[in-house]
Amino acid sequence: MARVLESRELLGHDQAGVSVVEVVVAMFILAVMSVAVLPLMIGAVQASTANRDVVAASSLANAQLAELQDTYSNSKTNSCAAVRTRAAELSLSAPTAPITVGACPSPSDYPGTVTVTVQAFRPNSATAVVTLNSAILVTTS
Repeated sequence: MARVLESRELLGHDQAGVSVVEVVVAMFILAVMSVAVLPLMIGAVQASTANRDVVAASSLANAQLAELQDTYSNSKTNSCAAVRTRAAELSLSAPTAPITVGACPSPSDYPGTVTVTVQAFRPNSATAVVTLNSAILVTTS
């Protein structure tokens, strides 16, 4: 019991514990720091959402383009009409990633290339998230 009394006497009555004022000040400092960090966290979440949409759109557009390129690899039997038909079929299967086929080469320019563009859109949006371009070799119209 004597030791307890001695330690209390050494500390003094006003140094015996944490006061309410100190706790309130610490909570205020924590609140200010939290408010400063909150906009950074919100921005990071928004950027993550936007990046997720771009990755999904890129994957869809790339899959559409790869399917068309695999169907018409650089062989001697590709026709511009067949490329247009297959592009229309693929566009129906994925309406958010339509395929646009450019102008066919003039008859004197065969074999030539036709430009193919795939744009990926968000549902109910007119703005493309991703646009991919490619060229496919065609030998006849």
